[in-house]
Amino acid sequence: MDWIEEYLEDLGKKIRNLNLRKSLRLYIFVAVLAICLASAMTIQTCNGWKRIIEKPYGHKTSQMVLDKEKNTAFTFEYSIPEKELTKLDILLLEGINLLQYGCVLLYSVLAIAFVSRLYYRNKLKKPIDIMTDAAQHISKNDMGYSCRYDSPDEMGQLCRCLDDMRLQLISYQENLWKQAEDQRTLNAAFAHDLRTPLTVMQGYVDLLLRFYPDDRLQKEKVIEILHTMQEQLGRLENFGGTMKEIHSMEERTPKRKRIRLSCLCEKICETAAPLKETSGTEIVVRMKGNPETELLADDFFVLEVAENLLSNALRYADKRIEVLLEAGREEGPIRLYVKDDGRGFSKEELVKAVSPYYREKKGDNSHFGIGLSISALLCKKHGGELELANSICGGAIVCAVFSCL
Repeated sequence: MDWIEEYLEDLGKKIRNLNLRKSLRLYIFVAVLAICLASAMTIQTCNGWKRIIEKPYGHKTSQMVLDKEKNTAFTFEYSIPEKELTKLDILLLEGINLLQYGCVLLYSVLAIAFVSRLYYRNKLKKPIDIMTDAAQHISKNDMGYSCRYDSPDEMGQLCRCLDDMRLQLISYQENLWKQAEDQRTLNAAFAHDLRTPLTVMQGYVDLLLRFYPDDRLQKEKVIEILHTMQEQLGRLENFGGTMKEIHSMEERTPKRKRIRLSCLCEKICETAAPLKETSGTEIVVRMKGNPETELLADDFFVLEVAENLLSNALRYADKRIEVLLEAGREEGPIRLYVKDDGRGFSKEELVKAVSPYYREKKGDNSHFGIGLSISALLCKKHGGELELANSICGGAIVCAVFSCL
């Protein structure tokens, strides 16, 4: 008998997994079938009750009737009342007739009430309660409540959609928190780097106020102090420009267009030429791939990243910088490698070098430390990333990846 239990279990599982429309049809079919059976039984029972009530008031007799035209005969049965029905029996018969003719309507109303209640309890109540609880938790900014309802019907799909929305809200909030944290870090770095030139200028102002009125400072010293203060003012001006540049990067979007790999390599060579002349460092630009391959990319993004990476490499290179532009198919991606023969990245730099305003050397005020940060942001906006590594032969390698999809 195990196969019967397995069959019934599978049948019950299939019925529970029906969608709402098919489930409603099944419930209605069962209700109609129950109405028909109950009505038939009620009518049959009522006929029995009527015969029981009418039996004491008459006897049945029969008479043979001959049909001469058709040359046939049939028996006609009828009751001959012996006495009149009492009022109670008349009321009982009327009630039985009313029940007999109104049982279909009565059972239909009862079936509708029962089926609607059963359908709501089995198919709607649990998922509605789950979604209501989930909505209340979400409205209270509590994203830990999982809206799970394991059913393949429409209510299960709706619960999964609501749970996916909850996960999207969590991801959105995490991004907002990350952006806020990045902004706080950027503001902290901005405030920290502002203190150095301001402290220098404040020190020189105090020096001038203390010694200049008494002519205890030579003219050459005063001029030197003024030049130093002018340099610090220029530094503050440049620093404000870099802040504006970072915020403008957040709003930029790549404008992709078709460009040949050879043309892009030529533009990188044009970017590297003035840097090579002013620095005296050897810069070699190479290309790997079919020169006629057309790439869907924003060449301004690629060239700006190339310039930033070259400028960063020039600060650490000893004699030579190698640039490799690589692309395979038209779908990309484009990879731009910049390798120098300097000291390479330290362990801390491999982790923090792309952070805004990061400088490992204390007191190194020659740059603001935003080149790699801007490059990483541009790569990300172009669907790629910025990777840092050290060469086994010595020196640092930076790989900028740009998606062409």
